[in-house]
Amino acid sequence: MGQDWSKRKRSRALVRHISPNFTNAIAYYFGSGPTDVAKSQIAHDEYVQALREHGVDVHILPGIENHPDCCFVEDAAIIVEDKVVVPHMGHESREGEQKEVKQYLSSHLQVIIPPNGARMDGGDVMFFDDRLLVGLSSRTNKAGTEFLRGVASTLGFGIMEFEIPESTLHLSTVCSSPRPGTILAAEGHLKPEQFKPLVDEGFELLWVPNEEAYAANTIGFENDRVLISDNYPQTRALLEDVGFEVTTIDMEHIRAADGSLTCLSLFYE
Repeated sequence: MGQDWSKRKRSRALVRHISPNFTNAIAYYFGSGPTDVAKSQIAHDEYVQALREHGVDVHILPGIENHPDCCFVEDAAIIVEDKVVVPHMGHESREGEQKEVKQYLSSHLQVIIPPNGARMDGGDVMFFDDRLLVGLSSRTNKAGTEFLRGVASTLGFGIMEFEIPESTLHLSTVCSSPRPGTILAAEGHLKPEQFKPLVDEGFELLWVPNEEAYAANTIGFENDRVLISDNYPQTRALLEDVGFEVTTIDMEHIRAADGSLTCLSLFYE
């Protein structure tokens, strides 16, 4: 099988500044739309600083005026080993965000372009030990997941698909893996039976209460360190109880555009 992705050090990340038109970002789920570009950029700056404090070398691309959602770079690429799949994104307004992301990553990774009709957002892909958990959502279709399955299989990774309910945007919006062998999922969105194969294998499944569903999106680092959104006390206590060292960051202005912690970065080596 492929190398256990979640044991790798997150050494480098690609991020992108907030668009000057961030107030026009798409928002249907957690947020009602950003209202202050300057405050949103400050929140983004604090996010970048938090990554750097966790030892990540961060490269920042400029924001794009014509693409209000461009800061959510996670959706514009799926990195698997030394390859990067640059997808046809799930919302037509976001097509074009991939250009500079592709250009930058092509100097580090082999670029793969799916066929037309294979739609996918990177937010629907979550690395979990020796497999990829992939969401079938309003942004990611079966043709997209099947193309990714072909790429992943050549590298020794299996794929496990999840039907994503209308209550949420992407798989990663309500699910993350803060350390090897552990999944954090939000009640009220995903269901226990969806994770049964993983639980039967002995993996740890932790449930975030529905009222704190947004906090299910986390970024884990070595030595059980984890970055979570601020003001979610039940989730913080849950993670600390199972041995995590928690750092919190204020995501209010990012959440307003349905964005989460993982949305803002692409990790690679």
